[in-house]
Amino acid sequence: MNPPVVRLPPGTRLDLDRVGVDRIVTVDGRPGLFTPLVGADPTDAHSSENLEKIVDVLRQQVAQLQSENAALTAKLAELQSPARSSDDLAAGLQHSLDSLQQQLGEMANGVTNFAVREFALESKVHVDVTELGTIGFRFVQPGEDVNAAALSTVSLTVVPVPKPAADPAPPAADPAVDSIDGLSPAQVRSLRAAHVSTVSSFRQIATRARTSASLVSLLGVDRATLGRYTLLAGLLTVPGLDRTKAAVLYDAGLTDVPALAAADPADLVKRYARAAKARRDGDAFRPTAAEAAVWIAAAGRLVAGRGEPS
Repeated sequence: MNPPVVRLPPGTRLDLDRVGVDRIVTVDGRPGLFTPLVGADPTDAHSSENLEKIVDVLRQQVAQLQSENAALTAKLAELQSPARSSDDLAAGLQHSLDSLQQQLGEMANGVTNFAVREFALESKVHVDVTELGTIGFRFVQPGEDVNAAALSTVSLTVVPVPKPAADPAPPAADPAVDSIDGLSPAQVRSLRAAHVSTVSSFRQIATRARTSASLVSLLGVDRATLGRYTLLAGLLTVPGLDRTKAAVLYDAGLTDVPALAAADPADLVKRYARAAKARRDGDAFRPTAAEAAVWIAAAGRLVAGRGEPS
């Protein structure tokens, strides 16, 4: 029977006292150098110090493994827990109706076609009101243990309406809340748990006096930082801007949509280049005057009331 083998992490160095003669041994088919930890007298001071050093290393490994296990357990619980956003209700209805409509459209009937005229749904949903005043609701999974006081009955009737004519002006963009430069993954998770998942919903919460204080507490930031996040969220409603482009424009002094709408394309290109060069992430993108003009025009349409959030 082979003795137990303890493998230390790569790079671990042990300053052991010599208590015996080193010798070459073979473990798992690989030769190595064996250094005795305990001498002929186990009570010898050098032997005791060697064992204490080994125990300290093993304790560190156990602590690290416990920390990793706790993190993985929390991650697993997060993945297994049901989503808490009303988007899941809308997404569920959309998937069901799309599938049903497609199946009806593919029916082989030589006389008539079929389509869904109305779709009625009555179901129990879980209602959650956050400290930010947002309300989320989701379907309850079969067998799920929920508080009866948090259950409500939702009754929906979905009817078809003609799609509006295409608007030549692009609508305001509404990217995910994690597009706001500076928000950490933990802050994004806190926002999503409070049903704030897009930049428009973030702006609505951040610009209300009653809920902005709760948002400051939730994110653990000061008022100035919250103000920056709010302005960045406004810039992100301009079609064509993403997380980095909005952040660079903010750093360039074009901190909101009206400022962008009033900018000159050539001046914007110069200011953008200076601000991008100063960024730590080494942003290499530089807009052309034509691209800058497109951003300015889109911002102008938003200012004129064609989609800019209030």
